[in-house]
Amino acid sequence: MREKQTEKLLTDYHLETFLECPYKFYHRFVVGKKISEYSWREAVQNSVNLIVHQYYSLPTKARSKVTVLRLIQQYWDQIPLHLFQDKAHYYTILAKTTDHLLQSLTSREIKSSPLFLYEQFQTSLDEINVSIRFEVGNWSDRSFTVSKYLLEADESMVHLYTYLTILFSNQAFGMLPEKVEVITLLDGKHSQYYPDENDVQLAKAYFNELKENISRPKEYFKDCNECVFEHGCSLKNDIKVVEKKPGYLH
Repeated sequence: MREKQTEKLLTDYHLETFLECPYKFYHRFVVGKKISEYSWREAVQNSVNLIVHQYYSLPTKARSKVTVLRLIQQYWDQIPLHLFQDKAHYYTILAKTTDHLLQSLTSREIKSSPLFLYEQFQTSLDEINVSIRFEVGNWSDRSFTVSKYLLEADESMVHLYTYLTILFSNQAFGMLPEKVEVITLLDGKHSQYYPDENDVQLAKAYFNELKENISRPKEYFKDCNECVFEHGCSLKNDIKVVEKKPGYLH
């Protein structure tokens, strides 16, 4: 029974990767190929996660602009410079991330410890075990709010996280979040959505469509020639599409 559940475990990271690049998703999770590349985006996102986690782990009185700057310096110093195009690129990303992270964290008056802080939850949706990480969740007047800090996200990624949060909360907790928020740190945008009961059906339809797309590996690459990263893509080397059972993930 444990093996069957493992084969059908779908995490928010799987879905994020699929939306970013189906080709990368295919290599990493369907074929099970190890990808050694570690991009600057991944490195910065990991640092952001650590900074936000450490910041909200502190007592309320210890949360300040000085604390944010100290945490940014602590974790940013661990990011290798060679991952970036050049020093100008390195400092541009650092400046944007610092500015928007500082604004986002210090503009909130949260007087208690978070309800959730980078906690992974799992539930079953249509015979598939789905796992999602709630990064920062706080009590609100009616229920709770959920915030996610991303380096960057297009509209499809915002929809993914919003709908997945709605569907998961309804199934696992029996209630909807009052607000779902996605903060993107390269452009400083705050996407906020206030769900209602009608959104549950929309979220189910979205999830089912995404599930269907994932179960058809041969169609993963049809849009590769439209991808801005297609030229020189290091993943695209003599790949044979091997059909797997729908839902099977390495």
